[in-house]
Amino acid sequence: MKQLLVIVIVLLFIACNSKSNKESETLKSQKSPQTVTQTDTSKIYPTEKATEKFDTLITNKNIKISIVRRDLDSYVLHDSWDSEKKYTDKYRNAEIALTITQNEQIVLDTIFKKEQFAKSLGNDFLKIAIFHNYWFKNIDEKGIEFFGVITEPETDNTLDFNHFYNFKTKKLEFAIAKEEEE
Repeated sequence: MKQLLVIVIVLLFIACNSKSNKESETLKSQKSPQTVTQTDTSKIYPTEKATEKFDTLITNKNIKISIVRRDLDSYVLHDSWDSEKKYTDKYRNAEIALTITQNEQIVLDTIFKKEQFAKSLGNDFLKIAIFHNYWFKNIDEKGIEFFGVITEPETDNTLDFNHFYNFKTKKLEFAIAKEEEE
């Protein structure tokens, strides 16, 4: 009877010790940032699809500039980590519609998407960037200047560019924006 009791105690000790080792291994693996794969529910920015319209009137030249930014149903994913949790947020891609009318005649009507800038962006940046926005910048006797930004969300990684609508050639010219000194 004593031998049976000793065997039961030894088996219980081994079983408890084995369970304790498994729990400590599980705790170690949960604390290791390399093995964390849990993701929080992703958030979408902006949550609702939006359309923003900016109209500019240049009365002395009888010009109307209309810039419309529309959010799309396509997204760029951006991962971040906080307290050993991985967050994957979705940022909406956008398209920009540009219409220039002069004397009530349409002189330019076009839509821009980030894919049109693939030569300047490169395919790797194209996959992680969104078309942030597009603005009227300046007008002079030669033409109209616009400014656009394609950016990787939550970073300073951007492509800033200028478009210049030339009154003489009736063409839109592209140039990467030069950094302005402060």
